[in-house]
Amino acid sequence: MSGKPAVPVIIDTNILVPSIYSFTHLARFIYEGNIVLIWNEFIYNEACEIINRLSNYYLKKANIQVEEVIRFLDYFVSIGRKVPDMPEDWPPVILNDRDDDNFLWAALMGEAEYIISCDDSHMLKLKKYMDIPIGTPRDFFDWVKVVHPMSV
Repeated sequence: MSGKPAVPVIIDTNILVPSIYSFTHLARFIYEGNIVLIWNEFIYNEACEIINRLSNYYLKKANIQVEEVIRFLDYFVSIGRKVPDMPEDWPPVILNDRDDDNFLWAALMGEAEYIISCDDSHMLKLKKYMDIPIGTPRDFFDWVKVVHPMSV
């Protein structure tokens, strides 16, 4: 990481998993220690579920084995920040998708500076949650260049 600040973020699994499979700029940012991935058991399990669901597609497309992707996910969480799972009695924020509330909860518990998602039906509509901006990977990289100019 070489003196660059690590930015604590929540990455929605709809971005995280394809990013790992394709080793995008976002995945490299995590791998290099520029991002601290905030996670909990719910987020980890959902990511594993999506990794397995996409395995045949990426095996045919790029000959990527599911075990390789799980190894990257495990590495990302090993250098990340684990937070507790959302309690059942936590008041709903996103009424029609309770699973998304897990990411908002984890963002609060892990002191996230940003929530990265491509869920335009729920998460992106919020634009921010408790002063934590929510945006796409492109939005995040535009934001981080301003807030943490040495990070990019």
